[in-house]
Amino acid sequence: MDLTKITEWIMSMGGSKWLIAQVLSLVGYVLMVVTGYIKKEKKMLRTQDVQLIFMIGMGVLLNAFSGIIINTIQIVKNEIYLRGRLNNYTKAAVVGVGIVMTLIFNNGGIAGWLPAVNLFIFTYFLGMGGAIGIKILIFITTCGWGVYDLSITNYVGFVFDILTIISCIIGIFRLKKDGNSKNTMEGEQQ
Repeated sequence: MDLTKITEWIMSMGGSKWLIAQVLSLVGYVLMVVTGYIKKEKKMLRTQDVQLIFMIGMGVLLNAFSGIIINTIQIVKNEIYLRGRLNNYTKAAVVGVGIVMTLIFNNGGIAGWLPAVNLFIFTYFLGMGGAIGIKILIFITTCGWGVYDLSITNYVGFVFDILTIISCIIGIFRLKKDGNSKNTMEGEQQ
C-alpha cells in the first residue's frame, strides 16, 4: 500500500475537509442503517433526526447545498409529524419550502434536485403504513440519495445507501414476520 498515492488521492478529493466529511457521513449512515432495524415508528424518526444532523455537517464540508437544505427541512418535518400536526397543509408547506430553497441554492444540477424529490415522496407518504410504510419510504428515497451521494463524491454515503436498502428489506420482513406492520406511536417502547 503506497501512502503517498493515498495521500495524493485524498488531497485531490478536497484534503482534510473531504476526509472529515466522510467521517461525518460514516457516523450518519451507520445511524441510517440502524434505523432500518428499528421496529417502532417514533424511535425510527428520532434516530433519523440524529442521523440528519451528521449529514448536514457532511453537506457543509462538501458544499452540498441541496442536501443541507432538505436534511434540515426533514428534521423539522419529522418533529411536526411526531407532534401529530403533519396534515395536508403542513405537508404542502414543508415541500414548498424545500422546492423554493432548492430553486435558490441548488448547485448540483439535476442530481441536486434529488433531495427535494425525496423530501416530497417521504413527506407525502409519511404516516401511511406505520413502521413498514416508513421502511418502504426509506428504501425508495435512499435510492435517490445514492445517486446524489455519488454526484457529491460522498463514497462512504453511497456504500451505506446500499446497506440501508438491505437493512430496510430485512426490517420489512422482520415486521411482517412479527405481525407488527401497523405500529402506532402511542405506547411505543423498545
